[in-house]
Amino acid sequence: MKNLVLPVRPSIRNAIILLALLCPSPPSAVGEPKKGTKPPKAESSAPGEGAAGDPKTPASPMAELKKSDAALKKLFARRAPSWSPEAEAKRGEMRKIVAGFLDFEELSRRSLARHWDGLSAKQRTEFVATLRDLIERSYIKQVHGSPNYDLAFDKETVDGKEADVTATLHSMARGKKVEVSMEYKLLAKEGRWLVYDVITDEQSMLENYRAEFSKIINKESFDALLKRMKKKLEEKE
Repeated sequence: MKNLVLPVRPSIRNAIILLALLCPSPPSAVGEPKKGTKPPKAESSAPGEGAAGDPKTPASPMAELKKSDAALKKLFARRAPSWSPEAEAKRGEMRKIVAGFLDFEELSRRSLARHWDGLSAKQRTEFVATLRDLIERSYIKQVHGSPNYDLAFDKETVDGKEADVTATLHSMARGKKVEVSMEYKLLAKEGRWLVYDVITDEQSMLENYRAEFSKIINKESFDALLKRMKKKLEEKE
């Protein structure tokens, strides 16, 4: 792959998806096969109850996503020249919002799959931090310009500390209506629901990352992957 790592497809559709609480995905790739199947997920618990009766777990993952989406929309409504101090403050706020709903550590662990276990604590910390920087920078770059969209949340299911939320993204691109089906995968951690994967039209962000990272590590090494990621961060936007 020429422009590793975390390439972003230069399409309006991809930019719109990013606005809907996503981080950029690599080109389509076949991920590693999933092992085993999970039991059917139960419908979400009643309002006011945590997952599996845990009072520390938020009752509604959908409510968490709606909150993040509303915060993003409010932020996008604030117009500011890209060179201004206001724009820099806006980017800082966007980073906080992204960090508030995306579980970078879980995404890192699952995207590296079996390779994660062989890493030292220092390597894991460095990888998570680098992946986070890449995702946040790409996110901010993609959403600049504040395209219009509407994210309609459809259903949530909760199974203990895991949850799924389905939604439909509606927007306009080049004068045409765009509709994308979405599914968020979340885990309950420290009193919050955090996203570790997003599936758009049956394309898994996590599996795309996993396939890309595994290809590089198997062909070269983990250090080579991390080096490419850091080199990507050093490139001018």
